[in-house]
Amino acid sequence: MGIRRKSKVVPGKHVILGGKVKRGRMIASGLAFAAEIPETKSSGTIELQKIFFAAAGVEHIYDMHSGTINLDISPNKFEILNPDYEVTCEWARGVEETFHFVKATIFYKDVEYDGYIYYPCPSRFKSHGDNIVELLTYKIPEVNYGVEISAKVPSYKIRII
Repeated sequence: MGIRRKSKVVPGKHVILGGKVKRGRMIASGLAFAAEIPETKSSGTIELQKIFFAAAGVEHIYDMHSGTINLDISPNKFEILNPDYEVTCEWARGVEETFHFVKATIFYKDVEYDGYIYYPCPSRFKSHGDNIVELLTYKIPEVNYGVEISAKVPSYKIRII
């Protein structure tokens, strides 16, 4: 009754990250707030950050859902090798972070969605280990905790550990 993970490398082409959706702290979406960041009482972190991401050229960011899908790829971990975007910003008073974005195709129920791997580089606010891939995309109907989902990215962009 082990947990089956579908993360794999297709040589020379792409990496497919597969796993289950896991509940996060819900701060990115604004459904909860971080006491140490007062601005999150009125907006989620993604909504607060979008203006900076857009200014840095992150495509279609305003069209995407203001929350992340947490994809658990355990026991694997991942490392970003070559992000499409790197954004450093002070998105709340005293909170400066660097974010990496990697363009990804997200698959759920045989439907493809454009999106990104959203990676807050290690800081005092990073809340997930590198076995959790945070995905930013359009609102996906019926995605719930525990469902299987996958994301495909070019193999030169990330590495599975």
